[in-house]
Amino acid sequence: MLSVWKTIMEEINKSEIRNPKSEIKFGTDGWRGVIAKDFTFKNVGIAVQAIADYIKSGSRQEGVGSSKAETLHPTPYTLHPAVIIGYDNRFLSEKFALHVAKVFSANGITAAVSKSSATSPSVSLYCKKNNCLGVMITASHNPPIWNGLKIKLQYGGSVSEKVIGEISQNLYKNNVKINGNNIKTVDILSDYKKYLKSLVKINPLTKYKIIVDSMHGSGSGIFEQILKNKNRIVSLHNNRDPLFPDINPEPIEKNLTELKKAVLKNNAAVGFAFDGDADRLGVIDDKGRYLSPHIVFPLILLYLLEGRKIKGKGKIVQAISLGYLSERIAKKFSLPFEEVSVGFKYICEKMLAENVLLGGEESGGYGWCGGLPERDGILNALLITEMLSKTKKKLSQLVEDLQEKFGKSYYKRFDIKLKQPVDEDDFTNHVKNFISKKKGIKEVRTYDGIKIIFENDNWLLLRPSGTEPVLRTYSETDSIVKTEKLLDLAKKICFNLLNNTDTRG
Repeated sequence: MLSVWKTIMEEINKSEIRNPKSEIKFGTDGWRGVIAKDFTFKNVGIAVQAIADYIKSGSRQEGVGSSKAETLHPTPYTLHPAVIIGYDNRFLSEKFALHVAKVFSANGITAAVSKSSATSPSVSLYCKKNNCLGVMITASHNPPIWNGLKIKLQYGGSVSEKVIGEISQNLYKNNVKINGNNIKTVDILSDYKKYLKSLVKINPLTKYKIIVDSMHGSGSGIFEQILKNKNRIVSLHNNRDPLFPDINPEPIEKNLTELKKAVLKNNAAVGFAFDGDADRLGVIDDKGRYLSPHIVFPLILLYLLEGRKIKGKGKIVQAISLGYLSERIAKKFSLPFEEVSVGFKYICEKMLAENVLLGGEESGGYGWCGGLPERDGILNALLITEMLSKTKKKLSQLVEDLQEKFGKSYYKRFDIKLKQPVDEDDFTNHVKNFISKKKGIKEVRTYDGIKIIFENDNWLLLRPSGTEPVLRTYSETDSIVKTEKLLDLAKKICFNLLNNTDTRG
């Protein structure tokens, strides 16, 4: 704990001698950096000035990247320029939010700040209801020395690459205006809770014993307030602690040991975990087993189709790193199915431009029809609770039923550290040559890394990181042994082709 504070203070002391131009880079959802090293008040001002210049630009065409979506979702910011700013529970998040508001206000843009910490989906909802842009101060699941900002657009979802490109072009173009005073505070959580209640059908006095791990994030307490029977809910890490002293705020299996134990100890029906800004979900079943998104996503899909009996031909959209069970379900119900690159912004684009029933990604983010084009951990936890109530089955039984109908799924991810980053196109060509003589390959997909699909639907995905010397490898098969073998193949490919490996982990 003390080491975190020491690191932050060291970065604060060194921050004044750095060149900020090398430290701001907008990604899929905004920008993240180490507090006081990259994510400083000075750099935040530069980033927000670029966003303000984007809002004030009258010549731009907003949208999410496709002409159809832009036509459906125009953004008249220049007529009523306004921004909502939310923030999570991290170190200095509230102060960064106020700083952001001052920059917007100094640029003649009405700025509203959440009166308390908020979730990213609650900021997205406010954007949708008020036709405004949103900024969320959060580093999501990153370690405590990080902070960042996400940008949300008026349709209530992730910002597109096109808009990110326009904002990035504005960096350092104009001097930062600051000290605006037209700032108000607003309650964004009340409407968000009403929104959650409107989308799920649950008796608030549910009989199920549920364990909720908020991971010290800004989603703390919201799930519990929706389900009022507090005697049946056990809360973990539901207080603000910017140091995240006993848990990393990422709802993946290695961080959910305490949640597993709590589910078993309390004989609970389910355990839920939310990341730092509560847009992602981790799930533990009644047997204390972690359910990967490759199980949770098809479970949600099957429930929407069979439990809620949603009709129509809505498309199923998932990131390339998700698996085959959902594709098999889509085929059974004659639904269109599409894989997209990793990043919820690509799913958001589809949800805006097409009739999408459900979209999801490997990191535990899911969005479905009727709600925002946005991932929401709390909403999906409530939907799974509804699933238990309506089916009157244990979660472990629902998993068993799913796999009996559509096959077993054993998924694993392994990151290989490299000595230096690799060029994705060169790497993809090398892999294609390496596997060209291998038998049993049904298809090779190359729009985000390279995904090798075998005749039995087993698959291996290799994705070089664009920013780090890391090769991300993913595999799903019908047995853990086969999954490990495919990951071993990925290591062999890496070692033979790159001769570039540093350490593995």
